[in-house]
Amino acid sequence: MRALVLAIALVMVPKPVAGAEPLGTERYAPAQLGVARDFLERARAAAALGEAARAGELAWQANFDARLAWAMTKSDELRAECVSVGREAAALVRRLAAQR
Repeated sequence: MRALVLAIALVMVPKPVAGAEPLGTERYAPAQLGVARDFLERARAAAALGEAARAGELAWQANFDARLAWAMTKSDELRAECVSVGREAAALVRRLAAQR
């Protein structure tokens, strides 16, 4: 009986379709990069208002999310954008640290 149930369950599992969207995190990488960009913009706004501590936290988070997005994708174009956002965030953190 168990073998029959297992066989039916295996038949019911959907088969991957050629050209279908990949499973896993690849499809979420652009959204993650968008989160990184948002944190970077918020960090810049906080820096412009003189809120250095808050700006540093937001820039650090932007860098982290850009790195996460980079790890989630295999797309060279998207990875290049991730690197760009990460570098801008890191530069902002260094600039804020130098002002202390």
